Amino acid sequence: MIPKKIHYIWLGKNPLPETIKKCIASWKKTLPDYEIQCWDESNLNITDPAYLKTLEAKKWAFASDIARLHVLYNHGGIYLDTDMEVIKSLNPLLDTDMFIGLEDDKHIAAGIIGCTAKNAFIKDSLEAVTRSLSTDTIPIPQVMTKVYETQKGNYTFNHKIYSKEFFYPYNPFASEIKILFYSDVVENTYAIHHWGHSWKMGIAEKIFQKLKRTLKKHFLKGTTA
Repeated sequence: MIPKKIHYIWLGKNPLPETIKKCIASWKKTLPDYEIQCWDESNLNITDPAYLKTLEAKKWAFASDIARLHVLYNHGGIYLDTDMEVIKSLNPLLDTDMFIGLEDDKHIAAGIIGCTAKNAFIKDSLEAVTRSLSTDTIPIPQVMTKVYETQKGNYTFNHKIYSKEFFYPYNPFASEIKILFYSDVVENTYAIHHWGHSWKMGIAEKIFQKLKRTLKKHFLKGTTA
């Protein structure tokens, strides 16, 4: 059975935005008997070079990918992204060895993960994410999905993979509709992922920054010709 422990990661030592505080408040309100643990640079005892490299580069999201799996493997419980709003008790989901959700029709997401300690899938995912960050920066849903698809025949523990309406009732990156509607929240919805980490650069911002670099490079090349 999954223990009533909530884990979240906050790296970078910046103050929590109000939206994040509101999400955390929803955990305390909906899960009053759960232990809630914040993990940051002061209490994450991770010495892996890939993790330390991302931390030094201030790539908080990628460092968090390793940290969440490290914490879950060693302690068990439920990891929550800080932009995950909990709207219903998670107690009915605890009577298993591991649960996770899909963010679309085929990809496992990492915004909420529940497991007992020393879970084999979490171990395999941690190793795969660490290898990935040593050579590339593949998003954690892709890594975990590949791990599950290639290793699921070896997993004998009880586990559940929930469809997207349980935790990801809307997905602005997989739909033309970019906002949450009331009708998206159904009877099976336990939490709502709001897709808004403050340490992650938004898609529009990434495009803008890339365009700005391209134009700057082109302009400088033109002025020196």
